[in-house]
Amino acid sequence: MRVLKSVAEEGSIAAAAQALSFTPSAVSQQIATLEREAGVSLVERGPRSIRLTDAGRALVEHTEGILASLEAAEAEIQAIAGVRGGILRLASFPTAYATIMPAAIAEFRSRHPAVELTLTEADPLMSLARVKSGELDLALLYEYDYVPLPEEDALERDILTDDPIRVLLPRGHRETRRRAVSLDTLAEERWITSTARSSCHEFVSRACRAAGFEPSIGFESDDHGVWQGLVAAGVGVALAPDLALEHLHPGVEARPVALQPLKRRIYTVYRAGGRSPAIDAMLEVLRETVTRREAPQPVAAGA
Repeated sequence: MRVLKSVAEEGSIAAAAQALSFTPSAVSQQIATLEREAGVSLVERGPRSIRLTDAGRALVEHTEGILASLEAAEAEIQAIAGVRGGILRLASFPTAYATIMPAAIAEFRSRHPAVELTLTEADPLMSLARVKSGELDLALLYEYDYVPLPEEDALERDILTDDPIRVLLPRGHRETRRRAVSLDTLAEERWITSTARSSCHEFVSRACRAAGFEPSIGFESDDHGVWQGLVAAGVGVALAPDLALEHLHPGVEARPVALQPLKRRIYTVYRAGGRSPAIDAMLEVLRETVTRREAPQPVAAGA
């Protein structure tokens, strides 16, 4: 029924598959199974699109209420059971997957060993779609300055932390003598950023335009390690979040952005009204993990 609803909203098998992170054949199989169970045709397929039959539209109208009732029933059962079992399905973007999530998962498992955790990697837009569809229970996502995520009434977002953005410069660059760097001083540089499928690409362009210039983007990669290697080689500069700089290349120096500091905000997202005890427990662990990471480290005696 979730698949049918997505087909109705997206207007094609391919678009629904992309929104749900399914293959088109999987979507077609789900629709065919639903039609067999209903005993009527629910869709009419055209060469490039698909539309619902009267029966299909009638079923979609009931879908929201049915899914809401199912989620309420699941939440009630989980509340009765507490966090003594069940499955919690998570998603995270890569840099949080590598930094925040390992400690959070270890802590959650030590407190709630009977809950089965699954974690997958997904970008923010994919996470929103998969949590909305019910495929995932909870996801970590980010939102860059200048590039807001779409609002979803069916979802709730909680701010977890802010991830400051740094300017990456090759060691010895003229601007490394400054404690913070104004973007306009780098207007003549070649820029390194993500590919267009990531919101970081648009963020770099918009942040530079706000500083008064159009960046000359020469190199694109979705691998932060590649960025650091290119910066260290002296072929360009970049903007990168703190979470991507756990291991800074020896040939790279990172500086805050002067005048108007930049950030990406990290959120947790879950379905509205679908916050189970297991989700509450994981949110608590995530907040504690982030607080420990951000706490000042004690200086060793004699240092």
